[in-house]
Amino acid sequence: MDALWLLGNPGRCFRVPDQQIIIDRQGQLSSNAVTFEQTLATADEFANLCSQVDIVILVAGAAPLDPLWLSTIPPQLPKLGFLADNSHPEARVQLTMAGVDGYVSCAMNQADFAVVLNKIHEDKLAINSLQEELKNFSAIAFTAMSSASEMGTVAVFAEKVQVVMDLHRLAQLLLTCLKDLRLEGVIQFIFDEDITLFPADVSISYQRLLHSARESDARIVSQGRFLLFSFDHIQLLITDAPYLDAERYGRLRDVLAHLVSIAEARAKTLKVNTLLKIQQDNTRMVMMLLEMASRDNRNSVKDIMTGLSDSLRVMATGLDLNMGQEAELLGLSERALNSLEGLQEATSAVEEHFRSLLQQLDTVSSLLQSKEDVQPTAIESDSRVELF
Repeated sequence: MDALWLLGNPGRCFRVPDQQIIIDRQGQLSSNAVTFEQTLATADEFANLCSQVDIVILVAGAAPLDPLWLSTIPPQLPKLGFLADNSHPEARVQLTMAGVDGYVSCAMNQADFAVVLNKIHEDKLAINSLQEELKNFSAIAFTAMSSASEMGTVAVFAEKVQVVMDLHRLAQLLLTCLKDLRLEGVIQFIFDEDITLFPADVSISYQRLLHSARESDARIVSQGRFLLFSFDHIQLLITDAPYLDAERYGRLRDVLAHLVSIAEARAKTLKVNTLLKIQQDNTRMVMMLLEMASRDNRNSVKDIMTGLSDSLRVMATGLDLNMGQEAELLGLSERALNSLEGLQEATSAVEEHFRSLLQQLDTVSSLLQSKEDVQPTAIESDSRVELF
């Protein structure tokens, strides 16, 4: 085990192998100490030498050590305080302030000194290992808490989005989620030639970027602080992605992909609902026209056939027809009336079919409708979740 001895006034360094003691009880260097001395000019050279040894021994001698040199000792390196009979009180206090891991005395023999060095070294390694495990555990715990909070945001968004009934409210809810994730972004909804941007006053460069992504087959495009999700009916452009934090960046890619997928599903539902309402209005208009035409036809046919029947009866008596011919003529009028009434029944059947179709459209529309709770004061925290 190599030990680096540091003495003060003036600062001198000795790299000593095999747990040897190079200072006697009076604080004087042994005769062979000069063979281990290292010539150092700066504190940086001393710090570099510290990284090459197993332990540092700080000697509390007749004068304090150089504070600059003490500050360059790596914190994970074991530090041992060496006390001589002539140690200056200020030098002893300095070792305590430096945070040494233990003390040895010049009164120790070689065997005890070696045992203490090995013990201090092993304990320091164990403490370093434990600190590293705690650091890793803390990092894992923080990542787990962050992931839970981020997935909680997705869960809340998935719940809130079910009551959204227009694209503007959907975009507002998604932007609130981005704010909870400490992100800024631009949302674009695409349905054929109908393109809607939120916010509406985005820069031309962002619009060009979104347009370029539409012509590409890539779902997720990332470049530095820009992160773009391009789906069939929705695009989300993140303008301040944490690309320097690889771990958080990777988590956010997954979280945002879920959010965009949920938002697109709701956007398609809203579009279907809009188209369905248009079809309802068109069907009602057709139904109204059919009813008006059927009513007018029914009244006209009734008037025409009633007038025709009366005219035939009058004509039958004036044409000198026998009873059989008169009955045949009147029967012809009756058959024509019955045929027209059958046609009216067919028209009524068509009307009934349209009424049934309209009722089914109303049923489907009611399934797509959702009553949204109006809470203007809580809009900013619709998707907020703070688990930790």
